[in-house]
Amino acid sequence: MRKSRRLRKVVKITVPTETTINSSRISRGKISNHSVKRVNNVPTITREDRKYISNNTKPKYKYGKVDKIWNGETVYLIGGGPSLKNFKWNSLQGKKTIAINKAITVYPNADVVYWTDGRVYTWFEKEINEFKGLKYTIRARNYSSDITILKKGKKYGLELSKDTLSHGNNSGYAAINLAIHLGAKRIVLLGYDMGNNGTSTHFHDGYPVNPTSAKIYKDQFLPGFTILRDKLKGKGIQIFNACPTSNLKVFPIITIEEALGFR
Repeated sequence: MRKSRRLRKVVKITVPTETTINSSRISRGKISNHSVKRVNNVPTITREDRKYISNNTKPKYKYGKVDKIWNGETVYLIGGGPSLKNFKWNSLQGKKTIAINKAITVYPNADVVYWTDGRVYTWFEKEINEFKGLKYTIRARNYSSDITILKKGKKYGLELSKDTLSHGNNSGYAAINLAIHLGAKRIVLLGYDMGNNGTSTHFHDGYPVNPTSAKIYKDQFLPGFTILRDKLKGKGIQIFNACPTSNLKVFPIITIEEALGFR
């Protein structure tokens, strides 16, 4: 008898022309650059929040509210714009003031300090902890000093609840809502340039990050002030911008000298 033969199926294998060998000894074909997905601007997570995430628990923070201590007063908000270069800080003595972000390092005699960006506390923790006035933020975390955490409200507009601020994506915007909660009837904006003057971005030496671009001011910051202005109609609250070169045009523009003349 003739012995039967077992037929073998031949499978054609295509081998990549270019291969790379990784530590697991697996050969792979070359990947096109167009196939790589790049992720930018990944939000940073604080060590404290990371701890809660790893424990699968929700962070618990103590929120506060704003007391109306300046009923009917004029309040000066100190921004960071370059128009405040060479400003005479002693001219603010006796006036109600809110220092925004790094302004606290230049005018530590302010009555209130406010920040939105959590990095501000990281950068100026010592100055904020030693500050003698009131401290407010909407960046929730467990702080080592007496800081009032307020709730983050709607992006644009005005929050009426005394434990919440409309934030506008920038500290200067939220500070206006804070001043209103504190009882201000006239608000004076100092250093609200909303842009740079071509050579400087701040009256101080800035922050350890890239400066805010003109596009962000135009697309994200400025539109919210128009909404805020409209929300304030009929409420008896005046807002003046003491920066004649400011890109923020929705409030009456006055000079710093005129602003300091208010009582």
